[in-house]
Amino acid sequence: MAYTRERIGELLLKAGLVDEDKLATALESQSQHGGKLGYILVEQLAVSEEELADILSVQKGIPRVTLADYAFDRDAVSVLPQRVARRRTIIPMSYDEDGAIVVAMADPLDIEALDEVELRSGRRAVPVVTTATEIVLAIDKYMADHEAFQEVIELSSMIESESPETDSRIVLGADVPIVRLVNQIIREALQDRASDIHFEPFENDIVVRYRVDGVLHEVMRLPKSARPEMTSRIKIMADMNITERRRPQDGRIQLRIDERPVDLRVATLPTAQGESIVIRVLSQELAFHSLEDLGMNADHLAAVEKLLLKPYGAVLVAGPTGSGKSTTLYAALKRINDETRKIITVEEPVEYQMDGVTQIGVNNAIGLTFASGLRQILRSDPDVVMIGEVRDPETAETAVRAALTGHLVFSSIHTNDAPSALTRLTDMDVAPYITSSALLAVIAQRLVRKLCDHCKRPVVPNPEALAMLGLDPDAFAKKRVYGPIGCDRCLNTGYRGRVGIFELMVLDDDIRKLFLRQAAAEQLRNLAVEHGMRTLGADALDKVLAGLTSLEDIARVVM
Repeated sequence: MAYTRERIGELLLKAGLVDEDKLATALESQSQHGGKLGYILVEQLAVSEEELADILSVQKGIPRVTLADYAFDRDAVSVLPQRVARRRTIIPMSYDEDGAIVVAMADPLDIEALDEVELRSGRRAVPVVTTATEIVLAIDKYMADHEAFQEVIELSSMIESESPETDSRIVLGADVPIVRLVNQIIREALQDRASDIHFEPFENDIVVRYRVDGVLHEVMRLPKSARPEMTSRIKIMADMNITERRRPQDGRIQLRIDERPVDLRVATLPTAQGESIVIRVLSQELAFHSLEDLGMNADHLAAVEKLLLKPYGAVLVAGPTGSGKSTTLYAALKRINDETRKIITVEEPVEYQMDGVTQIGVNNAIGLTFASGLRQILRSDPDVVMIGEVRDPETAETAVRAALTGHLVFSSIHTNDAPSALTRLTDMDVAPYITSSALLAVIAQRLVRKLCDHCKRPVVPNPEALAMLGLDPDAFAKKRVYGPIGCDRCLNTGYRGRVGIFELMVLDDDIRKLFLRQAAAEQLRNLAVEHGMRTLGADALDKVLAGLTSLEDIARVVM
């Protein structure tokens, strides 16, 4: 990047970020007390840290970066001790193509800081500009993690047994390395927008992976000897039995991280190499998505709005695990939640608290199942009922009959598409004449990754992806499609966030008659398409052509 010889004050004036009076006040303070003009202006609230970083980037010809979502290289981070990074307000980030170490700095004129990095790393240091606040947050996130990681490795090498006594002695202290490392792994997962944290034991090590936007990413490996302490620490946090290693267990962790309440669900699974642990991150923000936020097109939204106005009947949301069914159900409840309706849910577990909604959690240990809970809430005069999942004949039968007796019923079901939901209910021994009378519609859905708005670029359609989707390459020759590139805002994946793709089958008289004749799901699908249903594949292609996602990602999800 080209640099300029103009002074920082002149650049701020030219950019309209300060006026003559504010600049004069800052210069007077500088002459009396010393210091750098830019920092004085920030302290006086004349400019923001971000604005100052932008100007420094222009003045020095140094790239400006945002650290919040940058994919840091842990080897690069380890070059500098945490105390030095805090004193200098710098952090090594990664290595460039030439092998130089990239260093984030709030003050790119701090030549001594660059010299120290070069001395410790034996490499040339290349500065980039960011804010001091971002650097401090990155130090908290990556360097504390790295130091705890190193301490855990050193401690693990001294452990010769895996007895419960050893586990408890190591993990119950508040400031031992394994405690800090587990806390940091959870904190980093939240910062990276992870939905799940996987701790997977293998023959020689433990792999830690985050699921971000539906895809797993490896973040670290720990030595096998650290497994007992890591497992016991998580079990203690989740109020599990640390001595039980032969059976699966479920638990819950409630924390406050960075002044934010965090709800985690923990599941352990015995394997040949030890216990595998998955921590699911429940984000309360998901409970407040609207239907518009989910990615429904205008036709789908209009149809769903009509369904929500019905006084009774059943609406099912279909899809595999992790396809966003619960989020869609909560969005529907949010739309109709007002003082005129009594809404009761039965869920396993209650994931998100909603004001104005009576929510019941399934507890199999005391016999409170979906079916028994549903029977009880029907005696409590509800207008709307939401059942977390239709998974057995008893629940299916009770839910469908509730829809026939004056209740608006919402639930989810595990099928691949909308028409298959009807045949699935038949497999659950629900009589077709009852299903056809009660069921209003089925919404099938998937989640695809959204292309990062900051780095997506037009690309030539991938022939392999087109072939997987059964599409004609010639038909896409003149169409504009985008692909993932990768940048510091999307963890270098090219994707940031997810969006839903939908298939809405509203049951009309013709579809009901065909279903009563015990037609196959494929016949129901063909008739629904004739009557205007857009398939999951068609909705996904619309989102590709709108620049929201890529052909490769819809091939991954839809196929």
